[in-house]
Amino acid sequence: MGRLLSKLGWAGVIAGSAVMVYAQRRAAGTGRDIGAVLANLPNELKETRTGLEQEVKAAVEAGKKAAAEREAEFDREFSGPDSGISLMPDFLV
Repeated sequence: MGRLLSKLGWAGVIAGSAVMVYAQRRAAGTGRDIGAVLANLPNELKETRTGLEQEVKAAVEAGKKAAAEREAEFDREFSGPDSGISLMPDFLV
């Protein structure tokens, strides 16, 4: 029982430290007081989640666009007569 309480205590210390670090960074980023950030923590977390979702969506779209451009580049390279790729395998020619 003592080990369980010890582990729970350490988990609480780590979680509390993580919340404080988050609140300090958020306060520094927004220019507000750390107490105001902690008092409004659920809304702060929602705003952070929304911001991260938007960043991830933008990154996914940029990745899809880059992949499509690269695929078109490959198609142009391989469709040319000097690409070194033929429809007939070399052993049949």
